[in-house]
Amino acid sequence: MEESSGHKKQIIVTLAVLIVIVAIVAAAMVAGNKDDTQNSGSSNTSAMTATVDPSATYTDGTYEATGDYVSPGGNEEITISVTLKDNVVTDTSAINGATDTEAKQHQDDFIGGYKSLVVGKNINEVKLSRVSGSSLTSQGFNDAIQQIRNKAEV
Repeated sequence: MEESSGHKKQIIVTLAVLIVIVAIVAAAMVAGNKDDTQNSGSSNTSAMTATVDPSATYTDGTYEATGDYVSPGGNEEITISVTLKDNVVTDTSAINGATDTEAKQHQDDFIGGYKSLVVGKNINEVKLSRVSGSSLTSQGFNDAIQQIRNKAEV
């Protein structure tokens, strides 16, 4: 009888340990998915919802601003031009202003992939998080977009 009782205790302890391990793995997976959603949305490209007044209106026209961000190589800049019509981005272009070699490559990657995430969108909804693997350049882009909103706001 004691052997059976000891065996039951061992099974209960083993099950408890397995439950704790499963709970830890599940929590880590949920946290990882939350980070992926916030930072990238997909493996390489995403747009985030902007936190601006959705009812803000802007004067039609073409606006340019230079956004700043900090990369591992130091302070960097990217210049963004946006054409607005009825609050919608109808065209955009970007000029690579990076000084660090790695930052230049990330900006080139960003410039090659961001346009489809912006053109046709209401400028109130434009906010990028990661484009073509470049998340820091997105910070400079978002800075420039906010400057453009400020310049164009009615």
